[in-house]
Amino acid sequence: MSRSNGNGNGNRALENAAIAHVAAAERLARGVVVAFGACEEVGVPLTDVQKIAVVEAMLLEFDGFAAHLGELERVGRLLNDLRTP
Repeated sequence: MSRSNGNGNGNRALENAAIAHVAAAERLARGVVVAFGACEEVGVPLTDVQKIAVVEAMLLEFDGFAAHLGELERVGRLLNDLRTP
C-alpha cells in the first residue's frame, strides 16, 4: 500500500530517506574498513575484540541516524500536508 498526498508524490520522501540510509551505510562501512587498514599500516593493528567494539559503536550510531531520517521524513510530510488544501 502506498501513501499519497494527492499530488502523485506520496512516496518520494520515503524513497529519498531510503536512498540516504543506504548511502550512509555504505560510507560508514567503507570508513570502518579504511580505519582498520590504516591501523594495520602504521603498525597498530586492532584486535578482534577492538574491531567488534568499533563495529558495535558504528551500528549504534547508524541506528540513531535511521531514526533521525525517519523524523525528518515525518516532519516533511507534516509540512507538505499543511500546504495541501
